Order: sequence, then structure tokens, then C-alpha cells
Amino acid sequence: MGPALLLALVSIGVFVWIVTQRAGHPFELEWMEGGSLQHLVRIVDGRALYGAPALDFVAYPYPPVYYYAAIPFASVLGDPLLALRVVSILSSLGSAFLLYSLIRLETRRSDIAFIGAGLFLATYRISGAYMDVARLDALFVVLVLASVWLLRRFDGTTAWMVAGVLAALAIGTKQTGLAVFAPLFVGCVYRDYFAAPSAASGSRRTIAFIGTSAVLVVATVLLLICGENDHFLDYVMGTQSGHEIRWWMIPSFFGKDLFLALPLGCVVIGLWLWRSNERETVWFYVALLLGIIAACIVPRIKVGGAMNNLILLHAGLVLLSGIALGKLLELTSARSVLVPMVGFGLVAQFLWLGFDPRIVLPNEGDAAAGGRLVKQLRMIRGEVLIPAHGYLAARAGKQVFAHQMPVDDMDNSRLAVAASLRRQYAEAIAAQRFALIVDSASRFLERYPDDQVLSEHYKIRGPVFEKPGVLVPRSGWQVGPGRVWVPRAESRTRASPSTEAFPDPP
Repeated sequence: MGPALLLALVSIGVFVWIVTQRAGHPFELEWMEGGSLQHLVRIVDGRALYGAPALDFVAYPYPPVYYYAAIPFASVLGDPLLALRVVSILSSLGSAFLLYSLIRLETRRSDIAFIGAGLFLATYRISGAYMDVARLDALFVVLVLASVWLLRRFDGTTAWMVAGVLAALAIGTKQTGLAVFAPLFVGCVYRDYFAAPSAASGSRRTIAFIGTSAVLVVATVLLLICGENDHFLDYVMGTQSGHEIRWWMIPSFFGKDLFLALPLGCVVIGLWLWRSNERETVWFYVALLLGIIAACIVPRIKVGGAMNNLILLHAGLVLLSGIALGKLLELTSARSVLVPMVGFGLVAQFLWLGFDPRIVLPNEGDAAAGGRLVKQLRMIRGEVLIPAHGYLAARAGKQVFAHQMPVDDMDNSRLAVAASLRRQYAEAIAAQRFALIVDSASRFLERYPDDQVLSEHYKIRGPVFEKPGVLVPRSGWQVGPGRVWVPRAESRTRASPSTEAFPDPP
């Protein structure tokens, strides 16, 4: 196991090196980070997240726990974007530790547990390099694993109640947590009320676990649908219903995202399920894996689904494969030929996941280019609309408007409020409210709110950057600032804007 242990240590070191290089980058590492920043700032300012969709703000289709978790870090660090990333970094490291602890708990082998922790961090690239960005996924994963750890580590009612709290927090971070925990809820009920109905203590702890989760989730939803947050359910459920599910991607999910990501782990898990006689342990982790797959597959295969949904899937595979490997080695003699074969397989798995870490670092010169762009925006007299990167306007001391992603989601949702939002955009653009528009490279505003309104009232001044690829995020969808648009004619109802900072195209 020596070489595999060394590679696990290298993987942990590479992860730490990457996140320390990326954490302080003043611009987006992933295109939705600016929207997360906007959510955190609104909470700190005491403004509602889930009000009616409006030109100035449309909430992401997720519950709010992640943003609240970042508030203490923002207070200490003084940089809300860094605070959001620190939450994700600590969560990913916490997930690695919990995987180590769970595997060691089940197998009593520290070497396999350490390899599992390293293997999880080695999946950084194949899960899209999302483990350290200002998005909620890393926090979601650590909360799921923390709840599972309590369920496996302790038998008492109090511990299972705390596990229920963590499950509720996971669901309050990302609503797909309902799919993760539903099979565990069913499994606990079956075990305590059907398979072993005489186990009174087991029944109490199951009630504590499920009851605590249910009460907290229901109470949170009721709280959030009241007052200014009355559109909460429209965001977390309504906007998601409008996404087309690409069912033809299911084979790719199981083949590429699951088996080809961790082939050794999948084989070992299969052997363990076939050979193991530990019925209770097997069924618990099978229920967990089924829940994880259910939580990951639809968000991954729907239109707009991204690789961030694979972090939890890979964590689940690492957990089960580590347990399976430890259990199978218990049945094997130390002199068996299987031991060096396992060591060789682990080395091959780490090498399979290897990548040049420099490819996820911000491009050289991005920070300087971003700084120059912010200075240019600061020189504009009037409001600027930057749908995909509104945080740049905030850096220039200007108002931030709704992020492109939830606006697009809302448009696809077929909800009644989506039409109102579309009218708000059309009216603002037709009235030339904005002294400058910086559309994304995806040309979102050229089709939204319709195919003519932008070109009728604004003209292209030119690209934001002459050189392509500048200020393009390194994680997720690699879309950066696109073209600059300025009003076609001066409005008599407002001051003349200054757009000299963005010269006419040649």
C-alpha cells in the first residue's frame, strides 16, 4: 500500500496548493460566483432573497443555508467572495476527513481510510474543479457526510437527532438532499418497525432522526414562504421544473461519470456486495448510494446540468469503495497475491485521475485585465448592465442587476412571474436605462427578452477584450464578458453617458 499512500498524500498536497493559489483571485473562478456574492451581500444588508423576480435581483434556485454559513467568515475576513470560497474549501477538507473517519470506522484500517481521503480530493478535476469555488456544493457534501458519520458512529437518540439537524441543513443547502436521505429514512423505518420491531431503542432513534429532519425542513419552508420571501417555492421548485431532461444521457452518467471515473472502486463495491454477510451495513450503504445517485443523476442530465453535481457522487463512490476494499482485505491472507494487485490497482486509479494542476489556475494577466475593466466601468456616468458578471459593476461602485443564470431559468419555467420579468427587461432596454451593457460571450441579451430589443436600442461598441479568453472562469462553464453595447440615441430624460473608456471598434 506504500505507493498508494504516497499518491494519496500527493493528491492532498496538490489540492491544498491549488486552493491556496485560487482562493485570493479577485475575479470569478466560476461564472456563478458573482451571483453567490450578490446573495450574501443581500442577506448582510437585510434584504429578502426570494421576493418576486425583478430586474435588480432574481434568486438562484437553491435554499439559503450556504449564504448564511458564509456570514461569520465575511465578518472576519472582510471579503465576502473570499468568505464564500473559504466555506467551500473547509467543507471539502472536512469531507475528506469524514471519509477517512467513516472508512476507518467500518474497516479499522487507517491506511485504506487515508487513501480514501486522498482519492476523494483527487477527483477535483473530474467533478469540474468546483470544490473550492463560491458555490454551495462543497458545503452540501460535507453536511451529508457529517449526518451519515453520526448515524454510523453513535447509537444514541441524541446523536441521531443531531444527524437529523445536519440532514435538514443539507436539504436547506441544496434541495436534492431530500433524494439523498429519503432511502435512509425508509431503510431505518423498515429495520426498526418491520425487520426488528422489538428494538425499542432503535425505534426511538429513528423517530429522532426522521422527526428532527422533517420538522426543521417543514418549519424552514413555512418561514421562507411568508413575508417578503413568498416566492421561495417558485425558485427552488418552479424554475427547476422547466428544464428539459436529456434522458439519452443516462448511459453517459453511469458509464463516464460513475464507472469510468472510479473503475477500481466500482469493481470493488460489486465484489463486496456479492461476498459480504454484513446485512445491516450493506443495506445501509446501498440505500445511501441509491439516494446519492438519485440526487445527482437528474441535475446532471437536465439541460443546464454541470459537473458540480458529481462531487457528492464521487464522495459516495470513494466511501463505499474504501469500505468494500477494507472488508475484502479482511478475508484475504497477507501473503495473498490479491494484496499487491490491490496496491497496483490503487496506484493506477490515482494516475487515472491525475492532471496538470496549472490548468485550473486563473490565466496570467486576468487580475490586471479585470482591474482595468473595473476602472473603465467606474468612468461611465450612469448604470451598467452586466448580466453574467454583475459583480464587476459592484466593484465599480454601481448597482448590480439580476444574474443571467436565474433569469434564464425563470424564462424556461413557464411561471406567471417569468412574463413580468421579461417585460421589465424589455422596458428598461427600450428606455435606454443603461449607459452601457456588457453582454456575456453567450450573447444572452441578444435573445432575451427577445431577438430585436437590444439591437433596436443599442449598438455594438466592440468586444470587452481584444484578446479572447481573458477573464474566463477556470471552473464550470467557461463564459466571460463578451461585447459592449451603447445606446443608439441619447435619451432626453437622462444625462448623457460617458463611454469614451470603451473606444469605437476599428
